[in-house]
Amino acid sequence: MSISLYDAFGVTSPVADTKQIPLDKICPLGDHEQVQPDPNYVFEYRNLKRVLKNINNRKPMWIHGPSGCGKTELMVQVGARLKRPVHVISIGEETSLRELLGTFELKAAESKNGFETAFRYGALTQAMREPGAIVVLDEFNMAPSTVAAQFNRLLETGKITIPETGETVMAADNVTFVVTANTAGGIDESGIYAGSQAQNGATRSRFAGLRVNYLPPDLEEQIITRSFPRINAVVELPETNKTLSSLMVETACAIRSLVAEQEVSLPFTVRNLKEWAGSTLAFRDIGEAFADAYFDMLGETERTAVGEVFQRMFGLNLG
Repeated sequence: MSISLYDAFGVTSPVADTKQIPLDKICPLGDHEQVQPDPNYVFEYRNLKRVLKNINNRKPMWIHGPSGCGKTELMVQVGARLKRPVHVISIGEETSLRELLGTFELKAAESKNGFETAFRYGALTQAMREPGAIVVLDEFNMAPSTVAAQFNRLLETGKITIPETGETVMAADNVTFVVTANTAGGIDESGIYAGSQAQNGATRSRFAGLRVNYLPPDLEEQIITRSFPRINAVVELPETNKTLSSLMVETACAIRSLVAEQEVSLPFTVRNLKEWAGSTLAFRDIGEAFADAYFDMLGETERTAVGEVFQRMFGLNLG
């Protein structure tokens, strides 16, 4: 029996009954079960339908948005529900082609000098050989131009040549390439993401773009209450009609506004939000939990700005 779109992702559509839509009619499924889906993960239907459409069409995706909004985790959770392997490859300013494609290395051997050279495939060439794989190049906006140029050829031809051996590696059937980034590949107009590289138009034009942001407050609150069902009964709040989980999300949104205005440098991520909720259950103290999850990683000037937000939300001084 085929699983439905609703059963797999828990989403509803304004134009269709997702309980009646077989998932395998939307996108090819695999049989990879090494990664178990996070049952508390919340999908936004608008983003999900575009991701599934592009995976079905094997269209490369450029997913971009602010730090910590869940770009990579989105693909991990989609892959888990499609039962397809997901390979996440971290990209940085120092990432080399050898790391991605492969290189020769010395290995101990029973020979005259005790060593022999053997070729080791890189993270990208290993990942793209697996049928049905979703290959995620994380933080691609940091990629050096040499790496971006090779990836452009891979997207154009479906294959890539290893310079050291001359071997051409073909992408396996139903492989989808995804890059995640803080920018859409152009100049970082915000000035927030130091080291971000502008990618050329030839590379960017090969992708379907998807801008993601932090989830809407109601969905972000669902993440907290699903993950920590007792969160709204754990501490007493000042006189308010709001729940603790809703105030936590409001606090997160206010801090993110400070980050966007460059008053605070440390993003407030979904991970921070979940850690704050978990620490609140552990400590039974909303302020101590906030310090543990986020506040104590800030500089003095930033602490003042964030402390004012916390005081406004909870009527408490963090000190």
